[in-house]
Amino acid sequence: MSSKLFDQADALMRRRSFVAGTKAERAEPEWRAEVADDCASDDVPVLTDVVNDDLVAQGSQTPGGETDSTESEANIALRIELALRQRLSQLLMDRQALLAQEIEAWLDEQMPQLVIRAMDGITDHLVALLANRAKDELLPRLEAALKPPDATETDADRAA
Repeated sequence: MSSKLFDQADALMRRRSFVAGTKAERAEPEWRAEVADDCASDDVPVLTDVVNDDLVAQGSQTPGGETDSTESEANIALRIELALRQRLSQLLMDRQALLAQEIEAWLDEQMPQLVIRAMDGITDHLVALLANRAKDELLPRLEAALKPPDATETDADRAA
């Protein structure tokens, strides 16, 4: 299993020119050439995992000094990516603050007008309700209060 995996990795590196030197410089056994030809038709796997910034930063740190140029390039690329993400986050926060200010300004303009319209409707409804109740309840009480006192006693005497 592991030799097959190594052979596939070797074939991939040859296809992608990762190996230093040319193919003519090496004398390969026939079985390796056959495996390389078989593996050449295989698809190259694609990494689709999402990695967060903390894991990338931890994985990029090496215990010793960075002497390998690929590690230095990877470290620089990581720094650039982190700086870019921070800048994008800052721009997003700025846009969100700008949108919040615009929404508040619009509400400051529109809210008083809408409240006045709603209150006008409520006021009209309230006045209509008060007029109906005044006619139904207050008017009879006022008429009773305005009758002369003699008429009130005679009505009471008649009822008794």
